[in-house]
Amino acid sequence: MADQFEPNNQASDEIDLGQLLKLIKSGFKSIGNFFLRVFIYLRRNSIKLIGLVILGVAISFGLTQIISKKLKTDVIVRPNFESKNYLFDVVDEVAANIKAKNEGYFDAMNIAIEDLKGFTIAVEAIETDEVKTDDSELNEMKYLEVLENFKDESFVIDILRSELSEKSVIDYKITFTYKDLQTGPAIVEKLMTYINTNEYFNDLKAVYNENAQARIEENLQLVKQVDELVANYSKSLLSEKQKSGSEVVYMEKENTLNVPSLLNMKNDLLKEVKVKKLEITQQNGVLSILNFGKTQQVKKSFFNQTYFLIPTLLVIGFLMISFLKYLNRKAKEIE
Repeated sequence: MADQFEPNNQASDEIDLGQLLKLIKSGFKSIGNFFLRVFIYLRRNSIKLIGLVILGVAISFGLTQIISKKLKTDVIVRPNFESKNYLFDVVDEVAANIKAKNEGYFDAMNIAIEDLKGFTIAVEAIETDEVKTDDSELNEMKYLEVLENFKDESFVIDILRSELSEKSVIDYKITFTYKDLQTGPAIVEKLMTYINTNEYFNDLKAVYNENAQARIEENLQLVKQVDELVANYSKSLLSEKQKSGSEVVYMEKENTLNVPSLLNMKNDLLKEVKVKKLEITQQNGVLSILNFGKTQQVKKSFFNQTYFLIPTLLVIGFLMISFLKYLNRKAKEIE
């Protein structure tokens, strides 16, 4: 009985395999026919498609002649006195008044509302692109371990202060965009003057500068006293040496002076004076302007340019219309 069923099963497998090969062949043939139809369609309509591309380029060229190009100025700033929130609030305030065309608001800055047509303002944080890896974190740990061995040295404190300041401070970019090359830069300067002027922060700046200047004067006075102490001590040593007539001078304990300690203190005082002078120079306003950029043209990405966008839209529109006509024709055949 088993011998009788074996030939039938083999014939069935051969039929199934043959049908599968026919289906695969039919599928490849259908795909080939599809590409041929697409090629024939493009060949028949090539003149129309090329004409649409040329028309789109011509329209784009005409628009670029009519529509003025956008210009911009980038200003990189660093907030002082914890004024980050103020920076975002005042930029939003200016942007809202530009949108509302508030004449009274801009009259105080001597800015004509007509000159603000097409003018925009925005602010964003400048984030660092540094990527932390396992190797970089391991190197930082080793670096801190090395610094720990010199924790009693004064230079370690300066290094840590510098590293913490660099990692905690974030700069911001204020972007002004406008159309008129004549009035735009002048408006940017007036708006930056307004943004960088605030009654509360101006008072705070005055107190900071006053305290820093007082600390500088105190430190310089202490440095002067240290110099006098060291100079007097040197004179006393020289006097004792001349009295004794010996190269070696023995001073009583109460008359000795720790000169190295005084010199270290003098160095620390002078370092603090430099830091305070730097703070006064940097914190000369609510915002420290790191770079006041020049006027430049706004660059658009390739896919946003009219020379690419308009021809593409015309070609896609033509293809959609052709496809709808094809569907309509097929629908009538079914009916």
